[in-house]
Amino acid sequence: MSQIQTPVSRFFQSYAQKSSEDNIPAMVSQFADPFLSADPHGTHCVRTAEFAAALPKRKLLFDRLGCMPAVLEDLHETQLDSRYFLAKTTWRLDFAPRDSSQAVHILVDSTFLVDTGEQEFKIVMYMAHQDIMQILRDRGILPA
Repeated sequence: MSQIQTPVSRFFQSYAQKSSEDNIPAMVSQFADPFLSADPHGTHCVRTAEFAAALPKRKLLFDRLGCMPAVLEDLHETQLDSRYFLAKTTWRLDFAPRDSSQAVHILVDSTFLVDTGEQEFKIVMYMAHQDIMQILRDRGILPA
């Protein structure tokens, strides 16, 4: 990802780095408590403690499937007002199965609403545009 460095882009580069290092406490600290989570199945409010508890389980599953750390491919930010930014992102997930099959590359889109009004920026809304588990099943990475 190459673009002009802004405070919001640095925030997401930091998030991507923390994610690649599996630094769950640091990742979770970038979210408001609670935050809104939306995906193709609906919307719900998530407490950061619940989020922190779910992340290791997701990591174990993705590790078992041969997933490499997610790479932030693209970021488009829109300032909504003096405090909030909308960040549209594209992430690349690379799966290198442990068997001899070919690596699979998947691009997923997500949108974040970021509160920049505090000293530390916080994600107040996260929207996954695709059902990643269904994509993994459709691509034969995750058994049905």
